[in-house]
Amino acid sequence: MEHIAILGGTFDPVTEAHLYIARTVGSMLGLDKVLLVTAGNPPHKTRDVLDAELRHEMVEVAVHGNTGIEASRLELDSGVSYTIDAVKALLKTLPNGGVGTKISFITSAEYLNPENPNNFRTWKGVDELITMINLIVTPRGWMTAEVATQWANELRLDNVQIVDLPPFPVSSGMVKAALRQGQSINSMVPSAVAELIKTRGYYR
Repeated sequence: MEHIAILGGTFDPVTEAHLYIARTVGSMLGLDKVLLVTAGNPPHKTRDVLDAELRHEMVEVAVHGNTGIEASRLELDSGVSYTIDAVKALLKTLPNGGVGTKISFITSAEYLNPENPNNFRTWKGVDELITMINLIVTPRGWMTAEVATQWANELRLDNVQIVDLPPFPVSSGMVKAALRQGQSINSMVPSAVAELIKTRGYYR
């Protein structure tokens, strides 16, 4: 059975951390493909976000040469902004409507936190979504694998696989902060992305 995972994000900009998660999780779990799905109109991020096509262009150059990782226009072309709609759109593109394909969704531990107003249980169509995907959850900061496991139990989720991988201390916010301070971002984003940001003058 083919196993495809979705790693969605605003990717504003895409960083080495995003690629690290895709590569490492893909290798650890034997995934056939990890799709980096650029959010078109992220429902929880509405201010100061670079245009979707520009963000996706950075994802495309970032994944070049990375076997098993692809840039996906799933949300951009279908006009959806919610995970369940993206999964349904993906299934329509697969042979036999996705029969014989396992779909997973990679997310960080913060979305299992019951105190997070945007936790997984609040997502659109969550009861149906649970039947369509498995969740692959990665720790983040102080949110360890142990904490994530506890939260998954509190949310009564049994479709969760916690992948305890070492943190990669880079975020999109850190990249933008470094640019504002005139610092190098060469170790924070793929070189092709750094060149695009420099040439286009993004985030200045």
